[in-house]
Amino acid sequence: MKQWRLIGFAVAALTALGTVAAHAQEAGQPQALVITARNLMAGDARHQAVAERGGDSNALFAGDVVLYRLVFTNTTDVPVRHVEFKDPLPAALRYVDGSATADRDDVTVSYSIDGGRVYSAQPMIEATVDGKTVQRPAPPEMYTHIRWMVEGWVEPGAQVTAEFRAQLSAPTGENADSGAGK
Repeated sequence: MKQWRLIGFAVAALTALGTVAAHAQEAGQPQALVITARNLMAGDARHQAVAERGGDSNALFAGDVVLYRLVFTNTTDVPVRHVEFKDPLPAALRYVDGSATADRDDVTVSYSIDGGRVYSAQPMIEATVDGKTVQRPAPPEMYTHIRWMVEGWVEPGAQVTAEFRAQLSAPTGENADSGAGK
């Protein structure tokens, strides 16, 4: 049975007008961006069976879904604007379509399929249809990064929360339930 430890899979980048990220690194101040990951499947029968055998009930198995939460806090004493945070998807995880959200209306979400170089609300790929090259939406499993852009002002001490879900892919030749009873 293939297991993965649920640890800091995501490492996000943060930018904002001002120097929020730099201020957050000073001693005694909260982090400007905190990322948490939670295996949403940890309580199911498969994980309970692992725990009963002395294993880690939070281990990731093929097919498990992880909820990532990114919380930005304006750690400065001035409002900031145009906050942007990005999160790469780990190679073994695939974005769950439509799951990226934020708790503010002035946040736009975009995606990259090229390692974070270019972002779009709907990344496109080229395909050949009837001998012609056409553009079509990239499937979510091609997404490599997610970006949230906060257009409005974030007041001192205020927070912006963003979330998305990702699913652990089965290794080639292994189905999502393999090893569940072992």
